[in-house]
Amino acid sequence: MTASATGGPGRAGLLDFIRRAERTTRRAIADHTGLSRSVVAQTVAELIELGVVVERRLEAGRASGRGRPTAVLELARQPGVVLACDIGHRHVTVAVSELAGGVLAESSVELAVDDGVAPTVRALHRLIARMLPAAGARMADVAALGVSFPFPVLRPSGAVRAPSALPGWSGATAEAVRPPGFSGPIVADNDANFGAWGERMHGGTALDDMLYVKLGDGIGAGLVAGGRLLAGARGAGGEMGHIQVEPGGLLCRCGGHGCLETVVAASLPDEHLAGLRVGRAIAQLCSFVDTSVVVLGGRFGAAGGALVDGVREAVARFSPAGESRVEVRVAALGARAELAGIVDRTVSAAWASGIAMPGSGSPSSVHPFVLSSWDRTNSPAVLEHPLRDERVS
Repeated sequence: MTASATGGPGRAGLLDFIRRAERTTRRAIADHTGLSRSVVAQTVAELIELGVVVERRLEAGRASGRGRPTAVLELARQPGVVLACDIGHRHVTVAVSELAGGVLAESSVELAVDDGVAPTVRALHRLIARMLPAAGARMADVAALGVSFPFPVLRPSGAVRAPSALPGWSGATAEAVRPPGFSGPIVADNDANFGAWGERMHGGTALDDMLYVKLGDGIGAGLVAGGRLLAGARGAGGEMGHIQVEPGGLLCRCGGHGCLETVVAASLPDEHLAGLRVGRAIAQLCSFVDTSVVVLGGRFGAAGGALVDGVREAVARFSPAGESRVEVRVAALGARAELAGIVDRTVSAAWASGIAMPGSGSPSSVHPFVLSSWDRTNSPAVLEHPLRDERVS
């Protein structure tokens, strides 16, 4: 990570660091980014002058009152918002977030999303039109938009790869969700990848290696390895729901037969049996990716109960003998993991694009997908988090 006196990656990286830390110091920034203290001091001074960072003095010595006050840095409250849109198989959720990451307004509507992209986008735009005024914002205030799909989003085109059994999604791209009057960057991805990122960044425990499995109307997975979110060469990784587990079995909506997703659905309402079948597939994946933690999210996974018990039982039974036991957890954020991941990555994109900076002007020159790649999510600044020692309480 390098700093730049003219803006761009250096300022954006430090802003992202300060935002995620909530409250930190120049020394902590230097220690955790590898930048020299002189570069940090210069860049922080520029950010303070721009009005995007503020410095406060905390009285040291606490109860004794002794010691010098500590100079801490915080992100200044800025005008502008980001939109986070979570599209599931049965719902559409829109949240409006401030540039520091706090959600200002949020609402969901039930919707048969599988019916097609056109009715989904109409419902999404109506919800956006309601939520912006509720947050005291206008479309002109939106610095970036993040959207999750219940299908893979291919890189770099932004094409949404829906199953062939859903013709209403044929040819859809993430660009289709762009609201009228918005020309800024779009951060688009699969819902399980956003869920994995949300759990890693906001789940309360630093998880640099984990398999996140979303169990809802479909089954998807997001993989974090060495702190990095992985999704394969084109962005279509993690589609574990379409692993064939019963050759010649029931027809799946993807066009295949005997997919895990279909087999598990046929097991319900026996949740324990469904969990056993999911858990066996998870155990096989864990032996391949060598993760130590599995996080279960989505409507069924986050609910716990017999299904989760079945997953734990199967993972313990089918994991290779002699290997350390894989821990199976319920998502700390529950069904909100995906939304938390969308907000986090979209706010980061807004700062990285420069749109959120004072005096940046119109976002029209920013390519809509320039920030939806994994490079920003997996940047050195982001990989330092979740934050520990760099946060000042």
